[in-house]
Amino acid sequence: MLRIVAGVVLLLGLRSIALALQAPEGLFDRFLERMEAEQKRLPDYVCAQTIERYGRAAANRELQRIDTIRVDVAVTGDRELYGRPGAREFYSRSLAEVIGSGFVSTGRFALFTRHILNTSKTMYKYQGLNERPGKPAHEYDFDVDPAASNYMLRSGNAEARTGYQGSFWIHADSLDLLRVEVQAFDIPEHLGLSEAKTTLIYGRMPIGKESILLPVLTTATVITTDGLENVNRIQVSGCRRFQTESTLSFSAPEVEVAPRQQEAFTLPSGAVLELALDEGLNLSSATVGQPLRASLARDLRLGEKVVVPQGTIVRGQVVQVEKRAMPYPNYQIGLTFDALELGGESVPLNATLAETSPVAGLIQQSRKLNPAFQAGGRPRMQVLVRKVQSGEGYLEWDARKGQILPGLKMKWKVTGER
Repeated sequence: MLRIVAGVVLLLGLRSIALALQAPEGLFDRFLERMEAEQKRLPDYVCAQTIERYGRAAANRELQRIDTIRVDVAVTGDRELYGRPGAREFYSRSLAEVIGSGFVSTGRFALFTRHILNTSKTMYKYQGLNERPGKPAHEYDFDVDPAASNYMLRSGNAEARTGYQGSFWIHADSLDLLRVEVQAFDIPEHLGLSEAKTTLIYGRMPIGKESILLPVLTTATVITTDGLENVNRIQVSGCRRFQTESTLSFSAPEVEVAPRQQEAFTLPSGAVLELALDEGLNLSSATVGQPLRASLARDLRLGEKVVVPQGTIVRGQVVQVEKRAMPYPNYQIGLTFDALELGGESVPLNATLAETSPVAGLIQQSRKLNPAFQAGGRPRMQVLVRKVQSGEGYLEWDARKGQILPGLKMKWKVTGER
């Protein structure tokens, strides 16, 4: 379930053949047949995904939790899309672009096993029958040469194809895939990475009346050449089929036009929305993906005409929560507002934070910080703390104030369609 993006991207692809050593007769062929049957009955579906992000500056330090991200992941054919929890629409952008900063592992969600079925350029070696995890399992090692690999590592704007190796375990009785461990090797120096590894735990999840084999728990780790370690722990739950009324949105959703309407309403580019936060935000417990609600504090007018009245509800979500200890405890908070409720309809919104009223706790706001590497010396991956996409705004908040109170006033400038 892994492509590593937003700082580091990992694309997994596994190809197969050439068994080494002695395995039980027909075992690998039976496994392939079973996995092929699993893939044929895999429906298009949506799952809730929780990503806990951790980091540490050196191996001798404890991992510290950075934040928790909650998203819905839609898998349809060979596509993987992300949306807010419970939403019916999904972003056309990658999860890295949606989150905006930090190490995020994702990609090929539950599609990893499809690559195991390809048979051309991977060497497998049977390692015998043992227990993993706590179940009788046949173990295989695998090794993929860089020339045959489609395993990509990306750090900042640099990208390289690497070889990879690892192991997987097959349940001795059911032949279900239980666990896969993957590690890149011969990572090019210019990426500034010394290690990239992933562990996937498989289990059966109910989707409708079916019990489908999926990666239910994943741990992904990257370590830079100067020892900075980032870890994602990813858990899947609440999987469901697409319902007939559900649709995938690859751009801003179109509003259905009632017979009395001539065209869908759109906000004029350049318009400024003055918003007041309706609900406070407890920074110690806030999570990425947490819904936000604000109200329009002043009528939006075009000339003398009120196009959006005061009090209109505007909805969004948290896109980053990161706590830092230096130079004093502070939070870096990313927000986005992407829809307003008007006339019973949800109108798509793409607006970027332009201004925040002074308030106790606010240190500064930010609209842009480009990723960068240190000049000279070894490549060093910089932690992106305020990388802002169009349609977002970032605040630095004094952690000693504890929370953002309701009523925070902000100005958001409409920047066009998503």
